[in-house]
Amino acid sequence: MHSCLLAIDIGTTSTKGLALSAEGKVLASHQRYYPTFYPQADHVEQNPIQVYEAVLEVISKVIPDVPDSFTIKGISFSSAMHSIMAVDKEAKPLTPLVIWADTRSNSLAKELRASAHGKQLHHETGAPIHPMSPFCKLLWWNKHEPELIRTAEKFISMKEFVIHHLTGEYVVDYSIASASGMFNIHSLSWHHDVLRLTGVSADQLSTPVDATYQCKIKPQIQKEYSLPDIPLVMGASDGCLAQLGSGAMRKDDLTITIGTSAAVRRVSRRNLEDPQQRLFNYPLDKHTLISGGASNNGTVIIDWFSREFDHEPQNLKDFVKDTESVVAGSDGLMALPYLQGERAPIYNAEARGVFFGVSVRHTPRHFKKALLESICYEMLSIVRSVEDIHGPSGKIFVSGGFTYSPEWVQLLSHVLGRELIQSEVNDASAIGAAIIGFQALGISFQPQKSKVKLYVPDLKLSQYYHTQFEIFESLYKQLETLFSKSNLR
Repeated sequence: MHSCLLAIDIGTTSTKGLALSAEGKVLASHQRYYPTFYPQADHVEQNPIQVYEAVLEVISKVIPDVPDSFTIKGISFSSAMHSIMAVDKEAKPLTPLVIWADTRSNSLAKELRASAHGKQLHHETGAPIHPMSPFCKLLWWNKHEPELIRTAEKFISMKEFVIHHLTGEYVVDYSIASASGMFNIHSLSWHHDVLRLTGVSADQLSTPVDATYQCKIKPQIQKEYSLPDIPLVMGASDGCLAQLGSGAMRKDDLTITIGTSAAVRRVSRRNLEDPQQRLFNYPLDKHTLISGGASNNGTVIIDWFSREFDHEPQNLKDFVKDTESVVAGSDGLMALPYLQGERAPIYNAEARGVFFGVSVRHTPRHFKKALLESICYEMLSIVRSVEDIHGPSGKIFVSGGFTYSPEWVQLLSHVLGRELIQSEVNDASAIGAAIIGFQALGISFQPQKSKVKLYVPDLKLSQYYHTQFEIFESLYKQLETLFSKSNLR
C-alpha cells in the first residue's frame, strides 16, 4: 500500500481539500464555497458553522475518492489568517467570525499605529498595527462590548474553531498566532502587554504549538463521517504555507500570491525591522520567518465588478479575456483598487476605490482592464517595500487563483518588469500543508518536479507601465487626506 495525506486549505471564500501521495500526485479533491456577510459599514463577517460544515464536507467527499491502493496517514491544515470569534464553554459561537477585511477598529488601530508603543509592538509581534488584526478587533470589543471580553470562554480563529470541534483541543500554530498581533515572535508566547490592552487573559486563548503538532480526532467524529483513525497535524497559515508549497525557501526567493486577497513574501531567518512598519514577520517554525506585505484587494474586486456590472457575472478567466482588446494603460483610465481599504504598503483602512481619467471613449472593458492593472501596480508597490528591507530578489514564484488566467500573470510580469515562475500545481498552500503533514508523520515526501511556466516581460511595455505606476502612486498621495472624509466612506 502507498501512503497519502489529506491537505485541507480553509480559505476566505471556500475550503478546498486535496489527497496527495508521497510523490506529490493529487489523488482526489473537493471544494466547498461559503458566503461573506456585510451587516453594516466596516463589518465583514462569516458564519463559523458554515465554514466548519464545509471542512467536514470536503474531508468526507475526498476520502471515498482516494484509490484503494493508497492508505490515508493523516490530515494537515492550512488556513486564512486574521479571523477571530468568541465562544462559550461549550465552544458555541458567541459572535460571528470576524475576518481580515473587517475595519470596525480603524480609529483605534490608527491611533496606536502612530504611537511609539505601536512601533514597539509591531517589532515584537511581527504584525502590523491595522484593523485587519485580531488584536485591534479585541480592542474594539473591549471598548464597545466589555461584557463579551469578561464572559467569553475563548477568543479563537476559524482554524482553531475547526480544530477544537474535530479534536476537543484548543491549540494554535505559531503562524496563525503571530498573525493575531498578540504573539511575541521572539519568545513564541502570548504577548503580556497586548493582552493587558485587550483585557483578554492568556487562559482565554489557545495554546501555541509547532506546525508539526498532532491531535487525535474525536471518535464520534470519526464514526459520523466515516473517517479513518488518523492523526490531525496542525499545519500553519495559508501565507506561510504558500511560500513553502511554492518551493521558495531560499533567502532571495520571492513569492506573489493573488487570490481573494494578495501578498508578497520572502523567507528570513531573523526579524528585519522596517522603520515604516510596512512588513509582517510571521514564524513558520522556530527558525524560519515569512516576511512580506499583504493587500486586501485581489480577485474579490474582480468578483465585485462582474457581479454588479456584467449582465451575467463572468468567471476570472473570461473576465480577463474580455480585456484583451484594450491597450496597455486602458486608454488613459486608471484605477485605485482600494475597495476594502488597504494594508501594505499604505496601511490605510479609509482608502477607497477610484476610477480616474474617465472619458466618453471608455467602455466596460476599459474599466476591467484598469482594475487588473491597478492590482498589478499594488503588487509592484509591495514588492518594492519588501526589497527595500530584504534586498533584491532572485526568482519570483506566483500562485493563487489569478494563475488560472495566463493573461493576467503575463500582465503582472510586464508591470513588474520581472520574469515570473508558475508551477503547474496552483494550490501552493495545500501543498505546503502536505509537506508539513508528511514531515510530522515521518513519511518521506519526494514529489516529482512539477512542470513550470516562465513568463517573460516585454521590457518596452514594462518601461511604459513603470511610468504609469508613478501616476498611480501620485494619485493615491493626492487623494490620501480626502479618504478620511465621512462622505467618502
